[in-house]
Amino acid sequence: EYQYQHLVSYQNHILYTLRFNINMISRTRCERLINFLYGEVDYDEMPRIMWLSALLCAIIGGFWLLDSLKDTVLATTVGLEYQPRAKVLSVCVTLIVVSIYNGLIDRVSKPALFYAIGFTYFILFVILGGCLAHRSFGMENTSPDPHRLLGWFTYFAIESYGSLAVALFWAFTNASIDLESAKSSYGLIVAFAQLGAIFGSTLATKASAFHISFLFVLGGSSCLLVCAMVRGYEIFFMIPAQILPAHPSENTTQQSANKIRSNVHLFDGISLVLRHGYVTSLLAISTLYEVILTVLDFEMKIIGRARYSTDERGAEQFAELMGHFGQTVNTISFIFSLAGFSYVVRRLGLSITLLVFPFLLIVGTLVTYASPGLWTLFITTALLKALTYSLNEPALEMLYVPTSEPIKFKAKAWIDVVGARSAKAAGSAINDFVQRSPYLRTNLPQYGNVPALLVSIILLAVSAHVGSRFESLVEDGHIVGEQKPNSHLYRSGGDHRGSYELITRLASSRSEDDDDAKSIFGAIARENNR
Repeated sequence: EYQYQHLVSYQNHILYTLRFNINMISRTRCERLINFLYGEVDYDEMPRIMWLSALLCAIIGGFWLLDSLKDTVLATTVGLEYQPRAKVLSVCVTLIVVSIYNGLIDRVSKPALFYAIGFTYFILFVILGGCLAHRSFGMENTSPDPHRLLGWFTYFAIESYGSLAVALFWAFTNASIDLESAKSSYGLIVAFAQLGAIFGSTLATKASAFHISFLFVLGGSSCLLVCAMVRGYEIFFMIPAQILPAHPSENTTQQSANKIRSNVHLFDGISLVLRHGYVTSLLAISTLYEVILTVLDFEMKIIGRARYSTDERGAEQFAELMGHFGQTVNTISFIFSLAGFSYVVRRLGLSITLLVFPFLLIVGTLVTYASPGLWTLFITTALLKALTYSLNEPALEMLYVPTSEPIKFKAKAWIDVVGARSAKAAGSAINDFVQRSPYLRTNLPQYGNVPALLVSIILLAVSAHVGSRFESLVEDGHIVGEQKPNSHLYRSGGDHRGSYELITRLASSRSEDDDDAKSIFGAIARENNR
């Protein structure tokens, strides 16, 4: 019995050793693959990166479900020919939404912004879903009429939610990740988030099995999931800010500053865009491509909608086509984000990577001009949109790393929401102009692609300029929009040497007995100096 137990123990030891060696070999190979694709990855940061990816997955999963249904609802209730006007009017809606958003930035915490947006849009989408189930003014009424306000409200709600939620996510992420971490982690964040987009698009293909109104309620429920994910991130990964005591004079100065700023906070974002040349360039590079994609997307949808009948069955078939389009876009985006983005940006550098997408836009407009069929437009638009999400937009997010926090949140909100909507409105104005002309309407892809090609060439030149400017900022260690200490509060012979001197002066002005406050200030000073 002793020999038998000894033999079993020996076998278990051998099995454990084999498993350990296999695991070590597998882990080594996995790490080599990760390092090849993403560079040196801080594995301690992986839980946080994957949580952020899951958060973005929840945002764009719900958005792609609703976005795939957006044009179907508009075509059934209002008429697809009114889509260019809807995009133009959405600019006015987003101006109001971003003004409210900018006002909230100074008053509530960043997680509270997610909660406010999530709960608001959850209620809105549930109400819209109930209205779409109504027999007289819902989807069962297949007679399009521009006076049916439900179609307009639905379109504006989806457009504003997608822009605002994604812009807030990236502002939140950019404020907590440095440039080197961004190069290795942004590809992972976008890649796994695309699984949510694929899932949302796949649900949209089941519009005939599930009623469109039910899918709207389901998309609205994803807003609650976003709130839950943000709460989880707040619990597990966010470090609470230290509340430091302040002198009465500092409180008085801060209160007077807040009083002055309360009158202008709604326009802080656009003020920052116009004040800094680098941020103005970010506005151009982040929005011009939307003009081209809007033109190509509308051409594809006009040709695609004409293939199906105008009844409710035709609307469901068109929704399924848009669902398959979303599946194609997000599958390509997932593959490239997972295996391509980090590798490309590390090998080529950010400045060269920024030139790739504008060049592909030029190629895409030329191809669709030469062969303006449904499947040519379907494939070309899908590829360009996939590279927008997996290559261009993550690269653009990295351009915000050498900027101050107000630029990351306030200016970025205006660029990503109002700027992007304005660019889409410009593309829609091109579509609307062509649609209104009886002669041009029959050749929409040809005439619409001419201004799109010109914008693509301009975007290529802007991308080259922004890439060069970014490299110089990183090399000099300069932060765009970083403010110096107020001279009337902190003087040192006219020479102000940044936040280190500011905090050390605050620490030295405290009472000698206030050891806790001095230790806190000293720790912050050392970190700032580092």
